[in-house]
Formats: sequence, C-alpha cells, structure tokens
Amino acid sequence: MPNTKLSATVPAVLALATAAALTGCTVTVQSPAGEPAPAPSSSSSSSSSSSASHVTKKSGDSRGTGDVEVTPVVETKHTAKPATGPRIVSFKVVQKPRCPEGTDVYRTEGAPLIIKWKITGAHSAALSVDDPTGTPGTYGPVGLHGTQEFTFSCAGEPGHKETHTYALYTVGGGKQRHKTLTVSATVRETGIPVT
Repeated sequence: MPNTKLSATVPAVLALATAAALTGCTVTVQSPAGEPAPAPSSSSSSSSSSSASHVTKKSGDSRGTGDVEVTPVVETKHTAKPATGPRIVSFKVVQKPRCPEGTDVYRTEGAPLIIKWKITGAHSAALSVDDPTGTPGTYGPVGLHGTQEFTFSCAGEPGHKETHTYALYTVGGGKQRHKTLTVSATVRETGIPVT
C-alpha cells in the first residue's frame, strides 16, 4: 500500500523544485533511506553572482512524513570598482573647418574649427596645438570642460590639405592623461584665408 503522506508531500516538493529551477536556484532533496528522492535538480551560475536554495525534509518518523523546509543561501555579487583619477570623458570636433572659395559675387565663406572636451577627476586641463614635443599646455590652460574655436590659414595651392593636431592634457589629480585630434581642411583657392 503506498504511503499517502509521502505522496501528498511529493507535489509540494516538485512545485518548489520547479520554482527554484525557473529562478536559477539549485535544489537538492534528501529523503530517508529506502525512499526515492522525488524532486528534479536544476542549476544556474554566472561569473558575477551566485544564489541557491536547499530543500530538505524536517526530521519526522522513519516513513518520511515530515514537512518540507527551504533554507536560502546568501547571494553574493561582484561589482567592478569605479574608476578613480583623471579621465578624459570626451574630446571631439563639433564643427569641421572649411576653406573659403568662389568670387566676390559667388562666394562660399570658410568655417573655423570648433572642438569640445570634458574631463573629470583632474584639477585643471591644458591644450597644445601642433606641438611635436608633446609638451602639455603650449596653447594654454583650459577648463575641465569647454569649447575652443580655431581659424585655419588655408594657405597654399588649391587641393593642398591644411592639417593641425590638437592635444588635450589632464593636470593634477593623479596620472596624467591625454588625447589628440588631427584635423584637415582642403584649400579651395590660392591664399584665401578663413574669414
């Protein structure tokens, strides 16, 4: 004759095991000697977190008529430490330079270069222009965020590319960081400067 109390416990254990499997928990069912373990097992893990639940029967009589108990395991998560020290969040061209062209009647005006930047974690910043030595601040000190406009000379023969290099440096607050931008504009007509 089947054990009716154990049979009534099996659906509850199966329900707990199914719920645990859907939430990524590990389930283990222990039963007294001579009785089969009714619950399936499923496990899931990741490199950043882990969690588990352990399902056991409370001690009852030798026929396994005790209640089912769920014991949670502490969940641990590993999070990356936030970056510290100076950081150049952005350094980009917001307006490309353009050399002027055309006649006095049909003329296309030139456009200056405009760059923009943002720095965090530093005391201040410095900007250099066309400096082959890599010396910070040959153009001058600048704020931690801002914009700067530069005029291109547009000298030379038509088709020549006028090129300039801009370097942004962090000052203070930790290890110095820097980024560079190289920007070009094509000369359209001989010796016409940007206005």
